[in-house]
Amino acid sequence: MFNLAYNLFLIFTSPLWLIYLLWRIVVRGKSREGWSHRLGGLPLPPQGRRTIWVHAVSVGEVIAALPLLQALREQFPEHHLLLTTLTPTGNATARQHLGKLVDAVGYLPVDLPFAVGRALQRVRPDALVVMETELWPNLLTMAYHRGVRTLIANGRLSDRSLPTYRRFRWFFAQVLRCVDAICAQSEEDARRFCAIGAPPDRVHVAGNTKFDQAAVGAQEVDADELRKELGLPQDAPVLVIGSSRAPEEEKLIATAYRLLRERFPSLCIVWAPRHVERAEAVVDALKQEGFQPWLRTQGTPDTCQQQIVLDTFGELGKVYAVGDVAIIGGSFVPLGGQNLLQPLAHGKPVVHGPYMHNFRDVAALARQAGVAWTASSVEDLVQHVSRLLAEERLRAEVARRAKALVMEQQGASRRIADIVRAMMEG
Repeated sequence: MFNLAYNLFLIFTSPLWLIYLLWRIVVRGKSREGWSHRLGGLPLPPQGRRTIWVHAVSVGEVIAALPLLQALREQFPEHHLLLTTLTPTGNATARQHLGKLVDAVGYLPVDLPFAVGRALQRVRPDALVVMETELWPNLLTMAYHRGVRTLIANGRLSDRSLPTYRRFRWFFAQVLRCVDAICAQSEEDARRFCAIGAPPDRVHVAGNTKFDQAAVGAQEVDADELRKELGLPQDAPVLVIGSSRAPEEEKLIATAYRLLRERFPSLCIVWAPRHVERAEAVVDALKQEGFQPWLRTQGTPDTCQQQIVLDTFGELGKVYAVGDVAIIGGSFVPLGGQNLLQPLAHGKPVVHGPYMHNFRDVAALARQAGVAWTASSVEDLVQHVSRLLAEERLRAEVARRAKALVMEQQGASRRIADIVRAMMEG
């Protein structure tokens, strides 16, 4: 009955979302790629080969899925691994691993019975693994009723989304009954899934695969070579800004950088907006403070540069290696913050704003370990960064504690892969 009501809702609202999709394509120039996949035409697996389907909505979830895909590849070497995404940027990230960690990449079908049914008929997966909280009712229920083992990996419910899930508990409880296992990031997330109707015996605290990915990524970077490639002065201190998302946040950070330069004249900045299309806005924010930034797509500069804006795709994780201090975007405005594990894995101290609810547990662990600080204003930001830049011994201690924290929290990917195996053998 609940699926009928949900599908009737989709049918009645279809004119609105079709208009929205056309607006994104025609007015905003968004990509039309992948529509055959979105209508259920996912890549066919090789004849006779069993399939595991992993879904990760966008870039962050794809990156979090990489160590899990590696663990699944080790556990199920003969299986065909399909990775789907919802966004073009996520799909581009996924394709970087095509032929390595995954055998096929596609787009998630729209959550309508005909599209989901067609996709399941073509792929015939043994298991469906959904990253974080992608609770697509038709996908999960239709897969479950066809005998596909279903699992949520890296499961979390944010402070912002929890009230909505609770309000519609009667609906989501029925969806969650069609999930064989929920691997929550933390005890708190596990409690929240139970509170919205997940059967408690199906909820496991497995940890966060992002700890696994951050550790691997940090090991692969040659900081000295990257510094030369970016054109940074050899001995200058560097501030790395990760994933800023709003004009007011960018104004705050650019102002703080100008003030910091009064005390640290050689201080450089490498700034990566959350979305590449915001690069020009970041450039404008720096120009308003009197700087002339260099865009990464201009290549390696002939002369050293002190302000670099990353208008490229997928480089931020390694760029933290060249920084002395990292500032986490999306946290100075109420957007929930961004991933702070990448700089911590590189041993870098982190300063973020007061809005980190999307990374609630990780941010709390980092503050408790003394490797992250909260700034609520320009003055706070300048104060924390100034202290970290001035005290080399403090940065060395933070590096030790941050790497230890990441190491202690590793292992989620292996635990989730073990649960997938137990489900498939059960």
